Amino acid sequence: MSPLDEYTLLSLVVEAMLLLAIFLAILIFHTLNLYVRRSKVFETLQVVGALMIAGGMLTLRTTRIIFSSPINALFIILFPFVGSLLIILPFLICGYFKIDKESALQIFLLLLSSVIYSFAPLHPIGRIVATLSAFVLLSVILLMKLLPSLTTCTRFNRNLVRLASWLLVLHAWLRYYSFKNPQMCIHYGVLLVYFTSLLMWVYSTLRTYEIMRGWF
Repeated sequence: MSPLDEYTLLSLVVEAMLLLAIFLAILIFHTLNLYVRRSKVFETLQVVGALMIAGGMLTLRTTRIIFSSPINALFIILFPFVGSLLIILPFLICGYFKIDKESALQIFLLLLSSVIYSFAPLHPIGRIVATLSAFVLLSVILLMKLLPSLTTCTRFNRNLVRLASWLLVLHAWLRYYSFKNPQMCIHYGVLLVYFTSLLMWVYSTLRTYEIMRGWF
């Protein structure tokens, strides 16, 4: 198997992990019946948004189009960017997000990481793509922060999600070096941090959902 095939396979696994985590989050809040009457519309928008994020990010990772065709990459990044808005918007409308000091710090650091992309050795449009992808990570962090607010989320799972969110912030900063030195080993390392963060999130979300099922 060639290095590109290996990276493509890892990217598939990572995006599948992201999809699973988002779907579990949607399923939890559907089970708790915390959606308003337009729940079906909201859930549909979130599912479409999750598919847009996974599909768009997978395309960017596997094709490396940000290096070869920044204009096409800008078009592709719009899919995960809009998808992240579709996922977050229903929770914002319902008022589920509660930003504590740690969350505010993580959001600030993640947004700050987008500034360094202006120094990345990319085409100006490629820098815009890299910046927009940072905002996609912001939606993932906000989704992570929803889980600890549930009473069915144990202390261990809360701490695990907390660690996962900090790993995601670390990933946002490490992505710069992936753009600066586009060697396969660096891409693998950056992807591993992201994968570890998602794995922790999926485990905590799945365990929380299992506990919740015992309540109903």
